[in-house]
Amino acid sequence: MFRFPCNGELDMTAGELKDAERRALNILDKWNDCTGVVSRGGSYYYELQGVIEDAVRCGAQAACGVHEPLESEK
Repeated sequence: MFRFPCNGELDMTAGELKDAERRALNILDKWNDCTGVVSRGGSYYYELQGVIEDAVRCGAQAACGVHEPLESEK
């Protein structure tokens, strides 16, 4: 089973990371439905989703005490 690399006692499976990303994207969708800032399905919408996914990965890394560059940082 794949596990997100962590130092210490915390670790996260790939499924748990995907669940966290889905939760964050659902929050984004609820916010965007209320505000209408970006049109769903447009290029800005997909860019915003990528930023949210990266933020979740950064948070997971911080919780695990690791720092690995994300694809968007390379």
